[in-house]
Amino acid sequence: MISELKFFSELNFFLKNNEPFIVFKKPSHNKIICHQGTVVSGVISAMNGKKGFLFMPFNINSKGYLLTPKKTFETEFYLDIKINNQYEVSTKDFIDQKSSYINYVKRTIKDIDNSNLEKIVCSSNFSVKIDSSSIMAYFKNLLQFNNDAFCYLFFHPEIGIWMGASPEKLISLNKGLVTTYALAATKKEINQNWTDKEFREQKIVEEQIINDLSKYCNSIKKGTLQTIKAGSIYHLKSVLKAKTKTHPFNLINILHPTPAVAGTPKKEAINYINEKENYDRSFYTGYMGIIDNHSCDIYVNIRCAKITDNNLSVYVGGGITRDSKPLDEWNEILNKSQTMLRVFRQV
Repeated sequence: MISELKFFSELNFFLKNNEPFIVFKKPSHNKIICHQGTVVSGVISAMNGKKGFLFMPFNINSKGYLLTPKKTFETEFYLDIKINNQYEVSTKDFIDQKSSYINYVKRTIKDIDNSNLEKIVCSSNFSVKIDSSSIMAYFKNLLQFNNDAFCYLFFHPEIGIWMGASPEKLISLNKGLVTTYALAATKKEINQNWTDKEFREQKIVEEQIINDLSKYCNSIKKGTLQTIKAGSIYHLKSVLKAKTKTHPFNLINILHPTPAVAGTPKKEAINYINEKENYDRSFYTGYMGIIDNHSCDIYVNIRCAKITDNNLSVYVGGGITRDSKPLDEWNEILNKSQTMLRVFRQV
């Protein structure tokens, strides 16, 4: 364990010298861990049998990274309760994207009505200018504002900096016990009632994950449906547990992408996204975390942003069903963007 000052000085050194690294904090922990070492790139099948930190894209045919640490160090980070993290950042600069996204949602609802599709996750990204000399200050904001999330900063000179605060576990495997989440639906205020559309959206995710797990797992158990807070918004979540004897890579391959980030039926939803979305998701709605031959702790890469020079891209999306209302969906992605936008306020 080293001091916080020395810890962030080391991270700045890696950035200045273009050395790849990953730094992360698990949900509700105060220990921050940094791995710096050897990186291999490739599709997920090329990673089989390796161990380290995975950072993989949405598209299973696109290459990602696995970092095997040569150097690992840790520090402790404690919340400052005096800092206000509930304010909102203006989104008026994104208004020119409103009609495009609403039209995308309208077309998707129509296509759902005329096909066997049940749900499609429609996504977009918002671009803003930031001060790239303040990366570590931004990352401290991320930690401060998202204590209950998996917080990370990944740097590789090929892709720049990715930073995020994910509330969603893809899968953990430990001694044959599998844990995953079925997370979906969004509301801004805790006193808002969940609608039938939102309960159905979460149920779609849950049913697909249970079906996928059944290929490799037994004794699948579903926890109680609960409302959880992620940043400044709320979601529906159920925890799923199972037993397995299979390799973690098999579980990742069968689960990713979940209906929470793609839709259902899975194959048709992925094809729809690849055809209709007008940009490359890249590592947004991919996944990241620690893996070896027998265990893993992997999270879905949502509530994330990419930094290249002084350019910030914030990625957001929402689950669309036949009951969706296009304007409500636009407001939902604006609300979701606050998780990352407030991290990059002036520091």
